[in-house]
Amino acid sequence: AAWTERNALRGLLRFYRIARVTLAPTPAQVRWLEESLGRPSFLMPRGVDSERFHPKNRTLHDGSLRIGFVGRVTPEKGVRLLVDIERALLNAGLKDFSLVVVGDGSERPWLERHLTRGAFLGVLQGENLARAYANMDLFVFPSRTDTFGNVIQEAAASGVPSVVTSGGGPKNLVTHGVTGFIAETDQQFVDHVVELATQRNRLREMGQVAREKVAAASWDTAFEMTYEAYRACHETSWAVTNPLKKPALVRL
Repeated sequence: AAWTERNALRGLLRFYRIARVTLAPTPAQVRWLEESLGRPSFLMPRGVDSERFHPKNRTLHDGSLRIGFVGRVTPEKGVRLLVDIERALLNAGLKDFSLVVVGDGSERPWLERHLTRGAFLGVLQGENLARAYANMDLFVFPSRTDTFGNVIQEAAASGVPSVVTSGGGPKNLVTHGVTGFIAETDQQFVDHVVELATQRNRLREMGQVAREKVAAASWDTAFEMTYEAYRACHETSWAVTNPLKKPALVRL
C-alpha cells in the first residue's frame, strides 16, 4: 500500500509540475505543494451564503435534540459511527434526540436498519436544505477523507457547531472548543458528541460563535484569493519573456 501511495504521489506531482502555480484547499496542502514542487502554491478556499444558511430558518422549537449529518451516505464518510453515537447517547441517559441524515448513498440501508432514532431526509436543496441545517443543534462529520468540507461552513452559517475528525480538511474549519470539536479518534468523536449533547447552553453559544467566524467566508473573498493565483501565473509568464523583471508573488 505504501509503495502504491508513493508512486501515485510521484505521478501526481509530475502532472502538477506542468503548471506555473498551483492551488489547494487547505494550508497544509499549499505548504506540501510548494515544498514538493519548488514553485508558488495558493490557497483556494470556498465561500458560504450566510443569508441562505441562517438560524432564522429554524422551524422546530420542541426542545428535542437533533444531531445532523449532510453529505453522501457512503463508506468514506464514516457514517457508521452514527450508530456508536446513538448507543453512547442512550447509555448516557438521553432519550429525546434524533440523528438526522441528509443525503443518500450505499450506506443508507445499513443505517436505517441499525439506527433506532434515525431520520432520513434524502437529498435536499435550496430552502429545504437551509431549513434542515437550521433545525439541527449539532452537526457531525466523521469523514477523514474530505479535502475541504463545505458542509461545515453551511452548518456554521446556520448557527450550528460541528464535531469533525482530525483527518482531511474539515479540521481547518473548526476552532477546537470554540466552534465545535476536532477528534483524533472515533472514541473521542463520540465522547465530544455526548459532552455537547448534555450541555445545551454551550451548544447554542458555540453555534453563535461559529456563525460569527464564518461570516468572513464569502464567495467574493474566496474568488479574490483565487484571482491572486491567476495574477501570479500571469506575472510569472510575463517574466519568462522579460527576464530582467522578477514578479512579486503574493502568499495567502
